[in-house]
This record gives sequence, C-alpha cells and structure tokens, in this order.
Amino acid sequence: MAVQRCREAFTVWHDGAPITYTAGQLVEDKHPILKTHQHLFEDVATAARPRPAARIEAAVSDPGAPRSLTPPSETTSSPAQSDTEAYDPTEHSNREVLAYLDTVGEAEALRVLDAEAAAETPRAGICKMRDKVLEDARGRDQVAAAASE
Repeated sequence: MAVQRCREAFTVWHDGAPITYTAGQLVEDKHPILKTHQHLFEDVATAARPRPAARIEAAVSDPGAPRSLTPPSETTSSPAQSDTEAYDPTEHSNREVLAYLDTVGEAEALRVLDAEAAAETPRAGICKMRDKVLEDARGRDQVAAAASE
C-alpha cells in the first residue's frame, strides 16, 4: 500500500462541512481527495528525505557540554489552543468539530466524541457520525504507523 503526504495545507468542502488537510498529513494512495488534488500530494516512498538539522551547541560557552534547561514559563492565554489544552467540542460548531475529527487519530476522536455525548445537549449531527469518524481515525492511525515503519 502506497502512502501520499500532503505538501501544503488546504481545505475543501464536502457535504457542507470543511475538510482540512494539513502539511505532512498522510493518506492512502486510493483516497478520493487524490482524484482532485493530486498536485498537492507526494508519494512518501519517493519523496526526498529531509536531512536532520545539525545540533547547535553554541548556546553554552563550551560546545558539547551538558547544560540544564529551564522549561518556558506559562504565557498569557491566547485564542490558539495549547498542547496541554484539550479540544472541547462544546466550544465549536458542528462543522468545526467534524473538520477537527477528520484530522485526529482514534484515541483523540474517541475522547472528543465521548465529550460530545456527555454534553448537556449532545448534537445529533456529530453523534450519528460516531462509527464513521472512528473508522476513519483508525485508518489514519494505521497509515501513520505504516509510514513510520
């Protein structure tokens, strides 16, 4: 099974919902998006492998010497979601939640779907897509696992 990698981010609309593909996102070579947007993807097997960046040791007076790192302090909150802040489906529209779910793996999709189901007023448009969303997320996990091997 060949795998294609998205070269640049783009969004398409399907059935009234935005579907976003991010740079570096992997899809199987039989994915329907390749019929219309093949020019935005490259084959993972033939893609040029990026060279690892050289380690920069000039941060201390003695290059190569061990150093202690202090983690960055908390910054003021921004509208962007931080890595530690979990995606909350109740703060987003149906379209935004479905677009987000189309980019995550099974564990995150399951967490978001469970949060939606546990909401005070769960939205039927999201809940009825549960099986399809989880199936697609499993597929993304498998593609990512195959690409990393």
